[in-house]
Amino acid sequence: MKNKLIYTMALALMVIGFQGCKPEPKVLGPKVSQIDGIAGNWVLSKVDQIDVNVQLAFVKSDTLLDVSDVILDASVGAPMEINFDKEKSLFSVTSGTGSDMINFSTGTWNFDNNEYPSYVVFDKSLSTEKSFKLIHPVRPQDEYLILNVNKMCGNKRTVSYHLWFTRKN
Repeated sequence: MKNKLIYTMALALMVIGFQGCKPEPKVLGPKVSQIDGIAGNWVLSKVDQIDVNVQLAFVKSDTLLDVSDVILDASVGAPMEINFDKEKSLFSVTSGTGSDMINFSTGTWNFDNNEYPSYVVFDKSLSTEKSFKLIHPVRPQDEYLILNVNKMCGNKRTVSYHLWFTRKN
């Protein structure tokens, strides 16, 4: 009987001990605004070309080629910059190397969904509307904004580009 009481007490102490070591639950901070994340100035820093018509690629990198040295040739000039104004939903593109990838300079912008954006839509509801896919959401703390640009020949996509923009301070 005495041994049973000792075992019960030891078991109770172990249970209390394990409960005391239980980690505190982690709490996520407030949800960040994607609009705050994209707001500001961005400089084109890298360009990846993706051959979308390759059928036998084993991994994605088989179809991806870094063409930054060709498109962002420093001897030609400074790289393109883009500014997103969150208050007025306006954008402006400063011409530079790579700006021919976008082919417009000013207008309005918005996301396809402000909570969970997949696309940046330029000049929505105008005849010049263009949508570029976000490779990943951009938060205020993120250093890169990556847009997917498709080059078309008629209705057929021939090649895609990932335009890597670096946040400008």
